[in-house]
Amino acid sequence: MSTLTTRLGLIKPEHSDETHQTILDLSQNFDIIDAAAERYAPAPPISGNHTIRDRIWNERPAVGSYAGWICTRTGRAAPAWTGLTSYSLGQTIVPTADNGHYYECIQAGYSAVQEPTFPVTSGTEVEDTKAATTWTANKAYAQNEVVFPTIDNGRFYVCTVAGDSGMFEPVWATSNGYITNDGTVAWSSYRIAKWREAGVSTMFRPFGKIE
Repeated sequence: MSTLTTRLGLIKPEHSDETHQTILDLSQNFDIIDAAAERYAPAPPISGNHTIRDRIWNERPAVGSYAGWICTRTGRAAPAWTGLTSYSLGQTIVPTADNGHYYECIQAGYSAVQEPTFPVTSGTEVEDTKAATTWTANKAYAQNEVVFPTIDNGRFYVCTVAGDSGMFEPVWATSNGYITNDGTVAWSSYRIAKWREAGVSTMFRPFGKIE
């Protein structure tokens, strides 16, 4: 009867084991060894699921940097949110300031200029439109201010040329990046992205400062 090794739990076949079962056992051993192998990267991971104690070695160690990064929280890795970025359905992100959660894009579109306040309740949704206000006539707008049309069209508009809005609401462009002229203001059009809380995000911390 086969036995297990102490540290990795590898299967040690016996000469009496069937050939087919021995091959399956050895295949399982290879998977275990591969999972336990040291990993190298230039930075902490931004994709995949990771378990506490997972360790990534810095493939470019240098004085003043770290030997690597270690997982201190089991979860999923994702890139940090960035402003005015196109996101596709199913893409995932984490907030720029860790809150222990990651978020899945449930409506393809663009992030706004300012990062939204991401909810931490499971499955909660949020539109990526922080600081947006409804368009107003005869108003001074600064660059990067964000508005909605008075009638919702699923888009937000970013001020790219500061100025004063017109007396009447413009006909809003409905293609990403297209410009709407409004008095002396110019607005760029973006489809609204929407996020849903999707679970626990992983956390990697650096270790081994190289002096």
